[in-house]
Amino acid sequence: MLCAPSLLDPAAEELKLADVNGRQTAVDVARTARTLLGERFDSGSFMYVLMRAFEVDYREASRWHEFHGGAAALPDDALEKLLAPWLTAR
Repeated sequence: MLCAPSLLDPAAEELKLADVNGRQTAVDVARTARTLLGERFDSGSFMYVLMRAFEVDYREASRWHEFHGGAAALPDDALEKLLAPWLTAR
């Protein structure tokens, strides 16, 4: 369940300000978001924080395997490819 934006925006700002250009992988960024969000971390809050931090819609990223498994789960390498254009452009 998605939290109120006022609870998520600070995490998005911190993620946005993080020095990710060439120093962190997409998985590192996702795990940083998880750390920043704490108990509020779920696929909805993760998506919101990514969208706010990078101003890109990452609907597919919500399938990342660390949220849930199954055949449709997105592995780390697919998350890397998905986020690479925005992480290298910063």
